[in-house]
Amino acid sequence: MYAVAFVEDEKCIANKGCRLCILYCPEADTLKFDPVKKKAYVVESRCKGCELCVVVCNNAKHNAITMVMR
Repeated sequence: MYAVAFVEDEKCIANKGCRLCILYCPEADTLKFDPVKKKAYVVESRCKGCELCVVVCNNAKHNAITMVMR
């Protein structure tokens, strides 16, 4: 088992222009923007579990990303 990031759609405000998690993720193409849902999402197979996206999202006061065990 390992931890990966998970974006809670109800809390994500990527539709309002916030894409900080996508911008700061050190692993390319791990956090992406879904143009249909207008939310960020995680490509779990690429996530290394560094939690940087959680820190960035929490510092922006959105708290939309958590780490889950897979």
